[in-house]
Amino acid sequence: MSSDDNFRTSAEITWCKGCGNFGILGALKNAFVELGLRPDQIFCAYGIGCHGHMVNYLKTYGFQGVHGRALPLATGVKIADRNLKVLAMVGDGDQLGEGGNHLIHAGRKNPDITCVLHDNQLYSLTVGHASPTSGRGAKTRSTPQGVFDQPLNPLALAIASGAGFVARGF
Repeated sequence: MSSDDNFRTSAEITWCKGCGNFGILGALKNAFVELGLRPDQIFCAYGIGCHGHMVNYLKTYGFQGVHGRALPLATGVKIADRNLKVLAMVGDGDQLGEGGNHLIHAGRKNPDITCVLHDNQLYSLTVGHASPTSGRGAKTRSTPQGVFDQPLNPLALAIASGAGFVARGF
C-alpha cells in the first residue's frame, strides 16, 4: 500500500513560509497515494523557479530542464513510455514568460500529461519581479510604477488552445 512517506525525500524544503508550493506538494502526494501509485510509476518534468525545487522534495522520476521547456520534455517522456504518469510542473513566469508557445501546443495536441502551473503572479526566485500573470498596477521591484500590461489568463489560454481538462484551485 502506498503512503505519503513513499514520496518524501530527505531534502530540506527551502520555500518561504506560507508559499503555495507546500499545498501543491501535499496535494500531489495525497493524489498519488489515493491513485495507488508508486514513485517508479511517475515522471515529473520541472521548469526553473521556486516550483522547480520540488524535484528535490518529491520522490519520483524527475528532471529539471530550462525555462519554459517542461511541457516538451514531459511530452517526450510520455511518447517514450506511455505507461508512466507524466506531469509538467511549471511556474507562471517559467511557462508563460518563457514557454507560452509550448502551453498552446500541448493544449492543441492533448498528450496524456498533467500540467500543474504554479501561478503566484511573480518571478519569486529572482526576488519578486512581475510575471505575465501579475495584475495591472501591481508594484514589484521591476515595476515600481506598477504593471501596465493586462495580465495573461493561463486558463483562458489553455481552453482556447483546446486542452482536454482545465481547472484552478487554491
